[in-house]
Amino acid sequence: MSLLDKRIVLVTGKGGVGKTTVTAALGVAAAASGRRALIAEVGGARRVHALFGAPESTYKVAPLTKNLYSLSITADEAIEDYILQQIRVRALFQLVFRNRVMGPFLDAVPGLHDLVQLGKVFDLSRQTRRGSPEWDLLIIDAPATGHGLTMLASPLSMMELTGRGPFYENARLVHDVFMDPARTGLALVSLPEEMPVNETLDLYARLGPYQRQVQLVALNELHPEPFGPLELWEQARGALSGAPGVDEALRLTDRAVARARRQRDARTRLTGLGDAPLRELPFLFRRELREADLLPLGRRLLGEPA
Repeated sequence: MSLLDKRIVLVTGKGGVGKTTVTAALGVAAAASGRRALIAEVGGARRVHALFGAPESTYKVAPLTKNLYSLSITADEAIEDYILQQIRVRALFQLVFRNRVMGPFLDAVPGLHDLVQLGKVFDLSRQTRRGSPEWDLLIIDAPATGHGLTMLASPLSMMELTGRGPFYENARLVHDVFMDPARTGLALVSLPEEMPVNETLDLYARLGPYQRQVQLVALNELHPEPFGPLELWEQARGALSGAPGVDEALRLTDRAVARARRQRDARTRLTGLGDAPLRELPFLFRRELREADLLPLGRRLLGEPA
């Protein structure tokens, strides 16, 4: 089954490894395949829109390009959204929940802010349009590793906290969807450097039962290797060292060889996390990416010709 055949895909990894780029690339690839896809940024993040030259994302769903939409979810807006679904009177919500007593109380409930954001995604996954699902795919640009794990654990934490009642039942519904490998997949993103690779391996180990839902490991920003077998460089370097005018070239080549070794090490260590394929994305020297740059990346992530 293709990653795009899931209902929800959650993208996470160490901060700064390119999660948003991977999220957007998957969204563009999904849209190009004819699917209606929605990118959900959580924690109030608003980065995806810039890749498409679109207005800044808000809590309201807005188009990015053909078949692709986005929104930015904040915990406060998601809490208000959830409570208004229950009481349906905004004035009552303002009176009861927007005061100096209830505000700090809601802030103190363990896992609530993460849960309501996943709950918003869950609600979006159930939306219909003319009798069919509104969205073929929802892609979550999730928080970095530690917070991402906490968010995934929030439905179960709320179930354990409450034991019964409406919060318990709603948390159970969200938990069942995100724990179902037929409906929800995870994509882990790393860079070919020691710290991001270590954090990715640690994240995978700490996922526990969620490990079976890892459908993709993306190794981002790989440089082309400078030449053939790196071992040949060790043999050639000795002969070249000390030759007039080549010292600077040797230093630059040493750096390229060291980088190639790091990339090979990262590739080896990240291969075989469950049944997830390892997909490699090239380093792009132009940092301001646009929609046309994202489609080839998305196809690479899906194992298709770029």
